[in-house]
Amino acid sequence: MVSFEEHELESAIRASVRELINQYEDDYWHDVHEDQDFPWEVWNDLADHDWLGVNIPEEYGGQGMGMQELVTVVEEVGTNGAWSLPNEFNFGPVFCGETLRKFGSEEQKEEWLPRAADGDAIMALGLTEPDAGLNTANSDTFAEKDGDEYVINGQKIWCSRAAESDRIVILARTLPTDEVDNKTYGMSVFLVDPENPNVSWDEIPLEGFHERTYNVYLDDARVHESQMVGEEHEGLYNLFSSLNSERIVVAAVCYVIGKSALDLASSYANDRVVFSEPIGSHQAIQHPLADAYAGLETAHLMTRKAAWLYDEDAPSNEIGSVANIAKLKAAEAAFDACDAAMQTYGGMSIAKEIPISKMWSYIRHQRVAPVSDEMCLNHIAENQLGLPRSY
Repeated sequence: MVSFEEHELESAIRASVRELINQYEDDYWHDVHEDQDFPWEVWNDLADHDWLGVNIPEEYGGQGMGMQELVTVVEEVGTNGAWSLPNEFNFGPVFCGETLRKFGSEEQKEEWLPRAADGDAIMALGLTEPDAGLNTANSDTFAEKDGDEYVINGQKIWCSRAAESDRIVILARTLPTDEVDNKTYGMSVFLVDPENPNVSWDEIPLEGFHERTYNVYLDDARVHESQMVGEEHEGLYNLFSSLNSERIVVAAVCYVIGKSALDLASSYANDRVVFSEPIGSHQAIQHPLADAYAGLETAHLMTRKAAWLYDEDAPSNEIGSVANIAKLKAAEAAFDACDAAMQTYGGMSIAKEIPISKMWSYIRHQRVAPVSDEMCLNHIAENQLGLPRSY
């Protein structure tokens, strides 16, 4: 029988993380969001309490738990004004932790997993390209073998945290497309140092968004063969697993941001009095907030299911379908929550002291990245309904 009761470990995680996050006041997070700073103080604090290594095996300095516990940490981190922080877990526990835990060499694991658990290493993901977009198999970045090195040429776009990262996880073609039967084969994954003299980047200016993202250029960038992650030519298949874990974390991120927006809006609706009554007493205010709450709780269940499947090592396609559903519905529900919150606040929603408009902007972006609503639906249609490929 399925149990929905929160177990003792989950409750302990929530209490511990909440106590840590509650030490940081709203003014701190306001400055982080305004200046687009990476919140290193909180990040290091989380590391000191072992929460960045929750999903990393104990032999590499982590807690040896799983995706379910990581989701719990992500959800609790986003409380008390820290709504932008949970997404940063993709750059340590996911792109570094999950990618290397599953596919890294022993040397790579020993070098990077303890550092990720200590909060001392973050990794960006270099996947998207200007002319390929979500059609990853059409990527042009190429890595040519030269002795014990690979020479990489190409460009990546929307590479978040590239300049601040210790390594960029780069997907590059290692076989020409005319030499493979399926374009998803013949691609490999490399750990590339952003300080490599043949790697450069420029920041993409963003409007109303708190995260730094970059174009990354690789011009004869040499990478030792020991920096390849997993088997040669099978990198895209390996990355699918990392992308499943990213979708699960992003779903949790959307949930906690939507919940934060609802908490703010509900408090305001109780306090704001117009025509002698709190505005929250009117159904025009209540119903959109209640409907968004219902959507968020539904998405939360799918997120939990996806995390459970991931920990159970279910087939990748099965995890992928549920992870895509979770991400799709969490982003939709969070958008509805932020939109309802903006309507509740009215003109106050764009005041800098109120983070609602920033939340709305951030969540609207989550419906197109890291994977769009449409691509989530494509995956579900093909893998769950047996419909023909539509793209």
